[in-house]
Amino acid sequence: NEWHTCPADGRINASNPCSEYMFLDNSACNLASLNLMKFRRDDGEFETDRFQSAVRTAITAQEILVDRASYPTPAIEQNSIDYRPLGLGFANLGALLMSKGLPYDSDEGRNYAGAITAIMHGEAYSQSARIAELRGAFAGYQRNQKPMLRVIGKHRKAAKAIAKNGVPKTMLTTAKKIWDECYALGQKHGYRNGQVTVLAPTGTI
Repeated sequence: NEWHTCPADGRINASNPCSEYMFLDNSACNLASLNLMKFRRDDGEFETDRFQSAVRTAITAQEILVDRASYPTPAIEQNSIDYRPLGLGFANLGALLMSKGLPYDSDEGRNYAGAITAIMHGEAYSQSARIAELRGAFAGYQRNQKPMLRVIGKHRKAAKAIAKNGVPKTMLTTAKKIWDECYALGQKHGYRNGQVTVLAPTGTI
């Protein structure tokens, strides 16, 4: 609940059946995953620009689908429309780390994964704020504005604290810049979605 973006509407008491997604009761999550190996250049470096572009495209598509999907119960449908939670994630992290010669269970591997996750999550919320400028923030945003910006600020602080061991300087710089922009956009426009990313078990989707 320390990282809950909508505490004005209730505590997080349990998870959905998949367990990796934590949000309000009677909510659902629109899942999608990006294949990280598709953003690996021939020289082994990660193409952050293309990855950011793919994140923006995926978030826009997932946002459009919220109003066009069907839901199992009226309560879940209403919360999906009111809070518009999305679940963009990634696949093939293990393959990407192996291709770089980074052990999966190592500080370097965790730092690298942290940088990628920070880039994805920050760019996703930045795109959500851009959409909010055009379409308005989600229905529950105004009463959750202060705590949501507090959580965005916590993510921003965490992104700036990613250890540099094993991570290219350009990736760290990108992650920090994205979260500065994400926070500034949110202050100005709010966010279209109460949640934007989930690292789902990709075999299920």
